[in-house]
Amino acid sequence: MRKATGWVLRLPVTMTLAALLVACAIVAGPLTGPSSVLRVWAGTGLVSVAHGPNPLSPITSSLFTDGLTELLGALIATFVVIGGAERLMGRWRTLLAWLLTAVIGGAAGMTLQATGVISAQLWSHDAAAAIVLDPFTPIAGAAMAASAFANRLWRRRIRVIGFAGLLLFVLYSGTSADLYRLLAAVAGLLLGLLLAPRARVALRWERSSHHEARTLLASLLILGAVAPLIAVVSHVAFGPVHSLWLVGATGAGSPDDVCGVFATDDCIRALASIRLDGPGPIITSVAPLLLLALCAFGLLRGRRIAAWLAIAVNVLLAYLSAFYDGILPWAPDRSQLLSPDGVGDQVIPLTLSVLLPLALAVLIGINLAHFSVRPSTQTLRRFVATVIVAFVGTSTMNLIAGSVTRNEFEPPATLLNLLLDLPERYFPVGYLDDRLIEFAPVGDTAAAVYFWTGAVFWMIVVAASAAVVVSAAGRHLATDLGRVRTLLRQNGEGSLSHMATWQGNTYWFSPDGAVAVAYRVVSGVAVTMTGPIGPRRLQDDAIRGFTRFCDENGWIPVFYGVVEDQSAAFERAGWQVSVVGDDTVLDPASFALTGKKWQDIRSSINRAAKLGIEASWTTWEALSIAARTQIEVISEEWVAGRNLPEMGFTLGGIDELQDPDVRLMLAIDRNGRIEAVTSWLPTYREGAIIGWTLDFMRRRPDSMNGVVEFLIAATMRHAKDRELEFVSLSTAPLARIGAGSGSPEDSDRTAQVLEYVGRKLESLYGFRSLLAFKIKFQPALRPVLLAVQDASVLPAVGIALVRAYLPSMTVAQVLSLMRTLIRPVGEAPRTAPVTAPVRVISPDSSATGAHPVGSDSAVAVEAPAHHGAPTS
Repeated sequence: MRKATGWVLRLPVTMTLAALLVACAIVAGPLTGPSSVLRVWAGTGLVSVAHGPNPLSPITSSLFTDGLTELLGALIATFVVIGGAERLMGRWRTLLAWLLTAVIGGAAGMTLQATGVISAQLWSHDAAAAIVLDPFTPIAGAAMAASAFANRLWRRRIRVIGFAGLLLFVLYSGTSADLYRLLAAVAGLLLGLLLAPRARVALRWERSSHHEARTLLASLLILGAVAPLIAVVSHVAFGPVHSLWLVGATGAGSPDDVCGVFATDDCIRALASIRLDGPGPIITSVAPLLLLALCAFGLLRGRRIAAWLAIAVNVLLAYLSAFYDGILPWAPDRSQLLSPDGVGDQVIPLTLSVLLPLALAVLIGINLAHFSVRPSTQTLRRFVATVIVAFVGTSTMNLIAGSVTRNEFEPPATLLNLLLDLPERYFPVGYLDDRLIEFAPVGDTAAAVYFWTGAVFWMIVVAASAAVVVSAAGRHLATDLGRVRTLLRQNGEGSLSHMATWQGNTYWFSPDGAVAVAYRVVSGVAVTMTGPIGPRRLQDDAIRGFTRFCDENGWIPVFYGVVEDQSAAFERAGWQVSVVGDDTVLDPASFALTGKKWQDIRSSINRAAKLGIEASWTTWEALSIAARTQIEVISEEWVAGRNLPEMGFTLGGIDELQDPDVRLMLAIDRNGRIEAVTSWLPTYREGAIIGWTLDFMRRRPDSMNGVVEFLIAATMRHAKDRELEFVSLSTAPLARIGAGSGSPEDSDRTAQVLEYVGRKLESLYGFRSLLAFKIKFQPALRPVLLAVQDASVLPAVGIALVRAYLPSMTVAQVLSLMRTLIRPVGEAPRTAPVTAPVRVISPDSSATGAHPVGSDSAVAVEAPAHHGAPTS
């Protein structure tokens, strides 16, 4: 009882609206809905207003439901959506949004419908004759108003997915309620911008991470796949985009009933409706939608093949709409059409039916960089071959069987007739709604040929697509990944080795499978994530084998992220090795927060204890949906504040957190609010974990200062308790201790180029600030190396590395980057230099060709220009 009272007190508007819905349902009849008299008075719409003027009809229509199912749905939406809006906006703003959007949505909708009726637009005629009872109209409006008060992640999701869903319902279902909801949502968006304290921020479109971009595109694609079924399943056919109804309604009865001696219009339409007979045409019509739904799953997983399949299907749908509803009606010979009267009043539906799938295809196309997981060449060839064989096989069978059974068609089919009719056997039947039928099957064999040619083809395509999309970029690459994980558990090389398992990598194996190389091809350069993975004694042969493999494919091989112990193998192979970064490594056994140098870390731990913040060591799988959402929100807030898109390659994101081998260390306050998150990658030796490497590092903008330091200290204690060999804070890309100081290693050309790029990108990403943050923990520095065969390839290598780290850069962002890179070399940095004592482990210059970094000394680094920990 006390808990229920608390709900009412905390969410009075939500509870009041829910109570009104239940009360009105009881009065009107919860199972059958309102009577006809009450429906006319309480409902809204052109007919209701004309017969029973009720000035409050937009509001009263939002309190009545049309049966028990709608009542339950409305109650759930009220508790979830209105309850969420009330938490974000407060009670009075929520009530205002509910009332105003109900009125504006209904009034604007009736005005638009009246305009459509007057202008003789067919799509508005039937819908305008309905009496609307719809509690979801003000719910949609309140949701959009509340989006102005939400965080970046949910603000974007609510608006993109919400408006896309509402718009598609209008276009495919097209009832008055659908129209009123969309207009109420528009009104709610404008109202939210007026009510929000920072309207400019609430209106601004901000950059999203790779994970979020994939989520939004997949959501749009699944909405586009489901929407055409709305009109079919709900038996509602008012939407203006009629040409995308994949199962049409051409028929005018059975041919046996309406066809006599003369071919009347009803007879002709009834003959055309034969196309809809049986499950074959339904499969042919629905299969493209199933393929789009499958592609949506692939987009969520970052599959490039899923993006291309989605583009192809949407382009096909746009073409079919343009050809059958646009070109054919205007063709000189329109004798093949049931209604040869031109496009006429169907201009708007035709335009929408073409532009909608085309726009979605273009949107996916310009975001291809977010989908980095490519199938192997073998898998791709197998898929293409399967599709080609399926098409050739079904086409050949159609022509041969059709010719053999030509007398089972009425009129008898010739080979030329079958050939001309063949393409339409593969198209969804809704696009053939206005096409006359050339010949109709009257025998069982002819019917099987006629109805199942397209169905068999599409079933094979869907199955083949599932094989290449659902698996980890194809079965072949999934198997390779498993082999790489096995090698890493036995022969993990360095703290960065687990990055070899990340999405976007392809794998090369030595002939005996004992050594692997994880790489990705960028601009013709095969860039590896680490050195060879496998026994040290076999790595010389692996380097030579991978080099020959790249030469055969016309790629430039580059080993990036090589550890110091592997450098001798590259020296023996004649490669040039350069230090490109410093891995910051801590020793858990000697970890102790004593002395003046650790004062900042101790302060962070004490501050966390006072605020009730605790560290939690967990995995992504073990987190609740609410906790995962909080981490996504934190990540999106960080990405939106960058000058360039989220980086990739050796910097993980949300997707990399989902690896079951990765561990998370979370900072959680007393109320369950996640303040910061770090992720840790494992390093194995002979199947046992010997260390953890910091990867993902995010914090809330308003979290306590030092919260990330607190998490790192907690991880060190965890590693010390388990007697691990090391904890690595990883490297800061393109940033090094001592770079630019004139030390001998800076005479190396490779180091000079990469150090210059890193220094120029400092103002955009803060690599050096990140490195300065890590130096606070007094780490040992272990050089991270880059190996190339020839210094002449450095320009190509530099471009490939930038594109690997920033795969989704737009043209405008490339120009911004170029302006940054061409600033004068002597330009003053934005951050102030400080010194920090560090311990440096030097490479063996005689064995690697890399010059010593130095010994125990004070090294100049750049301190963060802001409070709190930088994020990687």
